[in-house]
Amino acid sequence: MDQPNLSAFLPRLLSLKLLPRTGWLQRGVRDVESIAEHSYSVAVLCLLIGDQIEGIDQGRLLAIALLHDLAESLLGDLPATATRLLGKATKRQAERDGLVSLIGHLPRADEYLALWEEYTAGTSREARLVKAVDRLELMAQALAYERTGVRGLDEFWPPNDDWAAEFPPVEALAAHLRAERTKLQ
Repeated sequence: MDQPNLSAFLPRLLSLKLLPRTGWLQRGVRDVESIAEHSYSVAVLCLLIGDQIEGIDQGRLLAIALLHDLAESLLGDLPATATRLLGKATKRQAERDGLVSLIGHLPRADEYLALWEEYTAGTSREARLVKAVDRLELMAQALAYERTGVRGLDEFWPPNDDWAAEFPPVEALAAHLRAERTKLQ
């Protein structure tokens, strides 16, 4: 089998290191994490949490975690405000189109796209775990910024942890983060 040419893909991938997470910027946070930093944290947390959950396919879990924000290399990080204005369906289609343009030439493109669609629809335990870890990582990053004195990040804290109930290790970490946040107030 011929090796795919990744020369056009590599600069897009590297751009994730330079693209900031927009929601933090909109709240006045300085020196915000990049999309790549966020994605790396999600992938490592998925690896470690996935070890604690019976029946999780680690390969699929990590593939979904690595793919989940890849389209942002073309679109940037569209914050919740953009989703509210554009609508979820429009945002999802733009992300899908972006992902196809990035990976469509790869031999396993259909498989990767199916994993990403599984993530967006939450149709497998692995996809739902990545979604839960993505939210958990957001809370952890909010807490890290709050520890530096940043305020006004309440919207990054879900009102409850129902979203984590399927995965006890995620639920326990979310409760820990909330307890740590309470100490700051």
